[in-house]
Amino acid sequence: MLKRVRLILREIFKDFLRRSFIEKFLITYIGCWISFLSIVLLSKLVISLSPLLIPSNPEGAIKTVEYIAVKKFETLSSTLTPYIEDSYLYYALSYFLNNSISCIVIFLAYVLVAYLYRGEVERDPKAQGEYIDALMLLYLVTVLNPLTGILGYRLSIEHLVVVVPHGLLEFAGLALSIVTGLTVAERIVSGDRDIFSGDVVLKIFIALILIGLAALLEPIDWMIYYYSLYYNQDILRTLVETYLHLGKFLSCS
Repeated sequence: MLKRVRLILREIFKDFLRRSFIEKFLITYIGCWISFLSIVLLSKLVISLSPLLIPSNPEGAIKTVEYIAVKKFETLSSTLTPYIEDSYLYYALSYFLNNSISCIVIFLAYVLVAYLYRGEVERDPKAQGEYIDALMLLYLVTVLNPLTGILGYRLSIEHLVVVVPHGLLEFAGLALSIVTGLTVAERIVSGDRDIFSGDVVLKIFIALILIGLAALLEPIDWMIYYYSLYYNQDILRTLVETYLHLGKFLSCS
C-alpha cells in the first residue's frame, strides 16, 4: 500500500517537473502560502489541544522550534549591531540577511542532492526513482517551511493580514529559489553541460531582490501591527492607509 502511494506521488511529482518554469513557480508560490497558513492554523490547534495531549507537551515542542528560529535570526542580526545605528535599517538588513541566506541554502540543497545522485543514476538508470523521491522530499520540506509557519502561531487569525505586504515578495523570492534549484538539479542529473547558465544567475539575483524588497517592508508591517494593537486600530485599515500614504509620498518625491 505504501509503495503504491509512493509510486503515485512520484508520478505526480515527475509530471510537475515536466511543467514550464512559470507553471512550477506559480504552483510553488501558491504552495508556500497554503503551507504557511496551514502550519499557523495547525500550530494554533495543537496548542489549544495541548492540555488534552499531556504528557506529550506539543506546546513545548512548538515553543522550542520558535526559540530556535528566533535565535537563528538574532545570531545573524547581531553581526550588524556594531555597524548600524538606524533601527529601521538594522531590522531591514537583518531580515534580508536571514531570508537571503535561507534562499541560497535552499538552492544549494537542490544542487547537493543532484550531485549526490548523479553518479548513481548514470550507473543504474533505475536509481532515477530514488533520486525523484529525494528531490520530492526536499521540495515538500522547503515549500512547507515549518519554521516560518510556527513563528506565526502567536498571531490571531484576524491579524495574519500583517504578513501579506512583505509576504507577497518574500514567498515569491522563496518560490523562485526553490524552482531554480529544481531546474539546476535536473540539469545536473541529465548531464547538461550548461548547468549554471546566465538565466540561473539572473533568477537567483531576482530572488534576492524580492527578498530585499520584502525586508524593506517587513519592519513597516510590524510597526503597523504594534501601532494598531496599542491604539486599538483595525490592522487591515491601518495597513491600507499607511501604504496608500507611502505610495503617494514616493510618487511625489
